[in-house]
Amino acid sequence: MAARASSGLALLGLLYFCQGLPGGFLAVALPVILRERGLSMAEIGLASLLSLPWMLKVLWAPLVDRWWWPRLGRRRSWMIPAQLGMLGCTLALAAFEPEDGLYPIVVLFLALNVFAATQDIPVDGYAVDVLRGRELGLGNSAQVGGFKLGNIAGGGVLLALSGVLGWRGDFLIMAGCIALALVVVLATPEPTSVEPGAPSTWGITVRAFKSVFGQPGFALFLVAAKFGESFGGAPIKPRLVDLGFTREQIGTIDGIVGGLSTAAGALVAGLLVRRAGWRPTLAIMCVLQGVGLGLLGLYLGGNVDVLGVAVRLALENFAGGGVAVAVFVLAMSRCTPGAAAAQFTAAQVVYMAGAALAGPSSGALADAVGVVPPILAGAAMAIAFGGIAFVRGDRLGKL
Repeated sequence: MAARASSGLALLGLLYFCQGLPGGFLAVALPVILRERGLSMAEIGLASLLSLPWMLKVLWAPLVDRWWWPRLGRRRSWMIPAQLGMLGCTLALAAFEPEDGLYPIVVLFLALNVFAATQDIPVDGYAVDVLRGRELGLGNSAQVGGFKLGNIAGGGVLLALSGVLGWRGDFLIMAGCIALALVVVLATPEPTSVEPGAPSTWGITVRAFKSVFGQPGFALFLVAAKFGESFGGAPIKPRLVDLGFTREQIGTIDGIVGGLSTAAGALVAGLLVRRAGWRPTLAIMCVLQGVGLGLLGLYLGGNVDVLGVAVRLALENFAGGGVAVAVFVLAMSRCTPGAAAAQFTAAQVVYMAGAALAGPSSGALADAVGVVPPILAGAAMAIAFGGIAFVRGDRLGKL
């Protein structure tokens, strides 16, 4: 039983890692490239709209919960085609260079995000199918840790290596990671205890939307959980470009330091959830996140060096991994059999809407008053949210 749980966690971690690769490019590499080309903070903030498929996936999530090919299994019927699409997009991206123009790259990354977001739906459903009770903490650690490490690898690590490998080499490595995940999925049978779907696609749709919007306070909670972090974090990497940091330096800070810190935060949060529940865990991590953002914002307003940025960013990333674990444990615990993938997808989409709303508004404020005020504002929002979650979070449910 323990071996089965360990293999399930390893599979989840690998799949979430691959889904995080394109998001890492959009969050880390693309802002650096755009700033180097002279775009404003507001224009760079608009690039976050390329992540729209991750918010729109709720529209086709009920189809993923409802229809599948029995020979492949309920979840693999969607995982495999999505991974093939991701593989094709990354190989196509390897054929282009930024100097050829941003338009084909933007289109291919939009398609890549469509496939990655689609894969996320059955993977989330698989997680709900196989994780029970106290397993939710470490299961969501595998989810957040794997996804965040994918973000870091797709953005920070590959950005740091771009000087050696070049654009094409970066995307061939990304394609290799996705191909490995595809092989593992093909070799891993689904558990036989998967719950049947609801009798109709419409029934799943209604159930999914009711699970989030039937309680407006829960929807607002999800948006707020991501908004402060994203509002404070959006100007950081463009600011590093302005301060003269190279691609390699930014990639190393975000890749090595950020990746290890995020994974550690997700693991610690998973263990804390097992002992204390999601609410105290969320409160602790939100306060740490606010402190990390605040220290980073004050530091970026003066003379900086690589080590100083790395230490402060490590604290913010550690806490960010923990926040996501606590939020996702709550969301997953509210899912019901038959519509779990669609329900969890709906919660994720609302959570990510906080980032989409924060990016453009933070960029516009940074253009108007400088980067320090929005970073400090994001820090204050994170700390305030942690306090609200601890005091009022019991209304949202308990494990």
